[in-house]
Amino acid sequence: MAGRHPEQHVRCPDFPPEFTWINTRCPLRVKEDLRGRVVILDFWTYCCINCAHILPVLKRVEARFEAAPFLVIGVHSAKFISEKDPENIRRAVERQEVTHPVVVDSEHDIWESFGVRAWPTLVIVDAEGYVRETLSGETREEPLAARVRELLDEGRVKGVLAASPLDVAPDPRDRSTFLRFPGRVLPAGSGLVVADSAHNRLVFADMEGSVRAVVGEGGAGARDGAAGHASFHNPQGLAAIGETLYVADTGNHLLRAVSLRTLEVTTVAGTGELGQGSPPRGPQGARRVPLRSPWGLLAVGERLLVSMAGSHQIWLHDPGESIAGAWAGSGVEDHVDGPLMQAAFAQPSGLAAAGRLILVADSETSSVRAIDIGDSRVRTIAGRGLFDFGDVDGPADEALFQHPLDVAAETGRLFVADTYNNKIRAIAFGTMETSTLFGDGDPKILSEPGGIAVVDGRIFIADTSNHRILEGDPASGELAVIEIGG
Repeated sequence: MAGRHPEQHVRCPDFPPEFTWINTRCPLRVKEDLRGRVVILDFWTYCCINCAHILPVLKRVEARFEAAPFLVIGVHSAKFISEKDPENIRRAVERQEVTHPVVVDSEHDIWESFGVRAWPTLVIVDAEGYVRETLSGETREEPLAARVRELLDEGRVKGVLAASPLDVAPDPRDRSTFLRFPGRVLPAGSGLVVADSAHNRLVFADMEGSVRAVVGEGGAGARDGAAGHASFHNPQGLAAIGETLYVADTGNHLLRAVSLRTLEVTTVAGTGELGQGSPPRGPQGARRVPLRSPWGLLAVGERLLVSMAGSHQIWLHDPGESIAGAWAGSGVEDHVDGPLMQAAFAQPSGLAAAGRLILVADSETSSVRAIDIGDSRVRTIAGRGLFDFGDVDGPADEALFQHPLDVAAETGRLFVADTYNNKIRAIAFGTMETSTLFGDGDPKILSEPGGIAVVDGRIFIADTSNHRILEGDPASGELAVIEIGG
C-alpha cells in the first residue's frame, strides 16, 4: 500500500464522541488531535495473550519516537462480558503498564468501522489522516518502527507534520497497597509465597500475613542473584520441589528458580526472548529454547509441568536434565480433545493434579480440561469452545465459566478461579456438578481472582484486582483477608 497516492487510501473514521477514554485528559478527535501525526491504532482486548505480546513492542516503538509527532492509541474491543466494563479496563491498563490513550470500544463500533477481524490488529494512519496499513497478529518491532519512520519522513517532505507530539497525560496509578495485582499464592512450609505480579517481586509471609522476606527489588527486569538484587517481570505461577521454588516469570518468558534456603535467584529455562512461530517438538536445552508467556506451574515428582499460555500448550521441564519442551497441545489455539499432541488448548493458565489427571484452566475457551496420564488423552470436564462462556452452575454439559485462570484439587472436589465471573467455583468429582463456592459477582467480594491453592481444606485465593490474599472456608462459605505487610 505504501506506493499508492494518499487520495486512493481510506480516510481514518472519527471516534464516536460519547465513548470513554483512558490515559488522556479528554476524548481525542481525528481531525483536531491526530492530523499532522502518524498514529498506530492497537485493537486489543485484555484477556488476549497475543495482545499482551504486542504491548512491549509498542512501548519500545513509542520510546524510539517520543519526541516525534507520533502516537499509539489502544482501541479496547472486548471479547468477554467482563471486559466491557470501563473500570475493569482501567485496571487492566494499569496492570499491563499501558501509558498511551485507550478508547473503550465495548460493542465493537470502532472495530467495525475499520473492518477489523482479529485480536490483535494494528492500523497505521499517516499524518494526513489516511489509513495506510492494517497488520493482524503479532508484529515485530523493527518492521513496525521502519514503517513509522517512513511515514514521518513522508509527512516531513510534504510539510504536513505537527510541530510536536500530542500532549496526553496517563491516568495516575494507585501505589498505596502493599500488594499490586497479585497473580498467584502458594502455601509453602509454614507460610505463603505470593507472586506480587505488578510489583515484579515475590513476597514470603507467615500464615497471618507478616512478611518474612521479599525477593525482587520491585522494578521489572530479569536479573539473577541475591534477593535484593534479583528482578522479575509479571511473575505468575509458583511450584516447589524440595528446597527450590520455581517461578513462571511470565513477562520475561523465563522460568526462574529461588533457593528456599538462601533466596538466591537463577534462571533455569528460556532465552528471555519471546518464542516465535511453531514451537519445537521434543525436549530442547532449557536455556536455549525460547518460551512464550509461561503462566502456571505444577510440580510432578522432580519435574515441572508448565502451562505455556502464549503457545497454547502444556510443556514439561526437567530441572535435573535441564531440558524443556512441549508435552501436550498442537500449538493451535482451539478447543480440541484427543491424543496429547493432537489436542488443542487456548491460553492454558493454571494446572493441578488429581490422581492420574492433570487438570487445566484453559482460559480462552472458558473451559476446565483434563489430561489423563493413563491413556495420554485430553478431555473436557466443563466448557465448550472459544466463544462459549457465561456464569452457569449445574451439570457438566450445562456449566459455563468466563476466562478461568487457575485450578486446585482436593479429595472429591476441583476448585476453579472463575476469574471474569469474580467467583470461586467447585466441581464435584463423580457427579461433575458445578456450584459456586465463593463470590456472587460483586467485585468488592472477589475481583478477577487469578490464583487459587488448597491445603488441608483451607483455600487460599489471589484476589488479583482487589490487591489482596484471602483465605476461604468451604464449609461455611466465609472469606477472610490475610493482611500481608510488615
